Amino acid sequence: MIFFRRWKYLIPTFRRAEERDMQEELDSLAAMSSEGELGNLTRAAERRREAWGWTRLEQLARDVRYAARSLRKSPAFTAAAVVSLGLGIGANTAIFTLIDALMLRWLPVHNPQELVQVTLRAKGVADPRENFNYPLVRAFADQEDVLAGAAGFSGANFSVGRPGALIRTPGAWVSGAFYETLGLKPEAGRLLTRQDDETSSPVVAVLSYNYWQRQFAASPAAVGQSILINGYPVTIAGVSPPGFNGANVGSVADITLPLAAMVPMNINGGVLLGPGNYWLRVLARPRMGVSVAEAKARLNAAWPAISAAAISPGMPRWLQEQIRGARLELTPGGTGWTLLRARFEKPLLVLMTIVALVLLIACANVANLSLARGAARRHEVGIRLAIGAGRWRIARQFLIESALISLCGGLLGVALAVSGSRALLSVLSSGPFKIAFDLTPNLHLLAFTGAVALACAILFGLAPALEATEGEAPAALKEDARMSHSGSRLRSSLVSLQVALSLVLTIGSGLFLRTLQNLRTLDPGFESEGVLLAGINEQRAENRPPQLTALFNDLVDRIEQVPGVLSASVSDNTPMSGGTWSEAAVPKGQPLPDHDSANFIAIGPRYFETMRTPLVSGREFTERDGAASPMVAIVNEAFARRYFPGRDPVGSYITATVSRPPVDLQIVGVAKNMALDGLRSAPPPAVYVSYFQRSQLAPTMLNIRVTGNFADAERAIRAQLQPRLPKIPLDIHGLSEQVEGTLLQERLMAMLASAFGVLALALAAVGLYGVLAYAVARRRNEIGIRFALGARQGQVLGMIVRDAARLVAIGIAIGLPAAWAASRFISSMLFGVTPMDTATVIWATATLALAGLMAGFLPAWRASRVNPMETLRNE
Repeated sequence: MIFFRRWKYLIPTFRRAEERDMQEELDSLAAMSSEGELGNLTRAAERRREAWGWTRLEQLARDVRYAARSLRKSPAFTAAAVVSLGLGIGANTAIFTLIDALMLRWLPVHNPQELVQVTLRAKGVADPRENFNYPLVRAFADQEDVLAGAAGFSGANFSVGRPGALIRTPGAWVSGAFYETLGLKPEAGRLLTRQDDETSSPVVAVLSYNYWQRQFAASPAAVGQSILINGYPVTIAGVSPPGFNGANVGSVADITLPLAAMVPMNINGGVLLGPGNYWLRVLARPRMGVSVAEAKARLNAAWPAISAAAISPGMPRWLQEQIRGARLELTPGGTGWTLLRARFEKPLLVLMTIVALVLLIACANVANLSLARGAARRHEVGIRLAIGAGRWRIARQFLIESALISLCGGLLGVALAVSGSRALLSVLSSGPFKIAFDLTPNLHLLAFTGAVALACAILFGLAPALEATEGEAPAALKEDARMSHSGSRLRSSLVSLQVALSLVLTIGSGLFLRTLQNLRTLDPGFESEGVLLAGINEQRAENRPPQLTALFNDLVDRIEQVPGVLSASVSDNTPMSGGTWSEAAVPKGQPLPDHDSANFIAIGPRYFETMRTPLVSGREFTERDGAASPMVAIVNEAFARRYFPGRDPVGSYITATVSRPPVDLQIVGVAKNMALDGLRSAPPPAVYVSYFQRSQLAPTMLNIRVTGNFADAERAIRAQLQPRLPKIPLDIHGLSEQVEGTLLQERLMAMLASAFGVLALALAAVGLYGVLAYAVARRRNEIGIRFALGARQGQVLGMIVRDAARLVAIGIAIGLPAAWAASRFISSMLFGVTPMDTATVIWATATLALAGLMAGFLPAWRASRVNPMETLRNE
């Protein structure tokens, strides 16, 4: 009730009327009373206003207005403080935006916090299995007494359109319960159901809302239309709601197809739907009233019966036993699933730490500026103290000014973060795989930015507020602001802290740059420059191996006739594409191990010539190594050293599980080791088999070495290939681009750590310059007297430079052990360089010392130009 009696005092008209009535009453009382009889009438008016209940709010509003006027009167200070904080807050917000999009943001579905991801943990295996086969996905969906829904999904690329006008479109394969489990409602038409996930059902698709807008102008008539996907007519069933782009975070599913459609569409003849293929992630929603712990217990109780769907007849016995004895785990799944989390989680956390240090340096800079400004305002503060202002009121005034600066810095930071996060996303998408995140600002982002801005206001505002209110009013009134020594030690300490933090960041950026350089100069076992890759990925079931052999031999012949093409070959994957498969392989006569022991790659003739990978011994495959010829293999040096130590294995036989039953292959060559999975790991034992002796279908890559202009060669190659492959959208790119894509993390860390290191170095230099400039202004009279007594310019110059060197030396002494401790955290991200590499430390220390001395030189030069006569006249 009190609030409702007092709310009227917030209305300006009523407030002014009350003020007028009160003033008239006080004037009347004053006229009727003798002097001093009523006491302090002003205090009486203040008590009357306090009774209205909004005094504190009024005081706060007045303080805010006063702070705004005060900051407007100091535009240089305000601009420097806002820009410094804006850069620091913007960097933090930009990195947090990516962290939020990757790890924290809920999927735009019904009650995402209820979703769980299903994984399988085998006994004695460190990491749980996240992939399941199609029969298991259906078995989970049938557990209706425990789960309200369970859905399997996997990203895909579809060829959409008619032959000759195909568009590669990102999409997803999903089980029939996908949309039901997520609790989504269609924007138009209907979504997929369990009935659609039957091989006997007509093939239908669901479009994303954005794709519907782009391709069909959001026309309701699109529902029911037929489109060609991978050359097969598919009916559009409906459109998913706005904002939902699939459950694979970081990618977009413009078209969603039911898994059972693989059979009528002849996608690998439905082989991927068999029990031996684990490739689907699973999200589930426990039934209402069933807790996650209870759901896990009940599913594990049913696992012995369910696990029959997880085992294929061709599995090794040890793997079958491992699966039967495994346990299901349910982890939070409301943020979706993505491989990017494992790849970028630590780099983003390291970057978050880096930008937090940059923000600390920015706060120290603003604190130094505020301390210097506060020293200049000591006379003003003394007057306010003398007329009765409370110390808390004055401290609050300083804190409000800090809050306003921080608020403006936060607004600038959000603006910088919006563009900065999109720029970072473009860097992340510069590799072979395009990454798509929803970077729309949300409550997470606003709360984070607000918390950071508030923390900054406290960090850089508290010290000036405390310093301004220390001491007595008479002393403050008498003291010359320029001669005040208050806070000088704190300002020097803040500068040394800035130097220390800058040294940590400079050493870190140097380590990341050295890592990137080491990886780029590493010999991968092949020459990526000058090689074009043409991805075909033709896996339709009607193309059996004999037809493919003729097709690819013809394609290679046509390509080699293109001007500028030096050689061409075919393979099922390329170096560092992540596409190798593994099998058990040992010298003939030895027992096969119960686990895969070598990577396998299927290649055609002239593959090593095209890659410029030398053969240590033996020969390459030729056109004679086809399906009707004895099976042959080429091994790499790592395989030869492990299984044929000290001798040439050419002519020997190995037994491998490339088919059932295992077959014998004669070794016809030994190739130099190639980096298959990445530059960081040592090349594993590898076996190359003839592409045209494979019995199973596989994706295909044409490897083409060209000379001259890449763009001209690509156009000519496309003109040769497209008429022969009218149903396939050709993806042609450089091998060097693919290799560079594997260094995405290293490039990201080197680029951003260097940028933030330079920013930190600049902020530290500005902070040092500000402190020394203030010290010179404070000691101007002293310096003038020194000159008058015979001091030389060099002596004064050396005095100021020594002050700068002392602050830098203290910072370096603090920064070196801090860098040693911090570098241990990033040691796993380095390559070919130790966490405290001597050359990097020396380079970083020298760079910081030089920057510090340069920042100190200008104030020193100004000090050396002081006119002693002017100083003495002022005295």
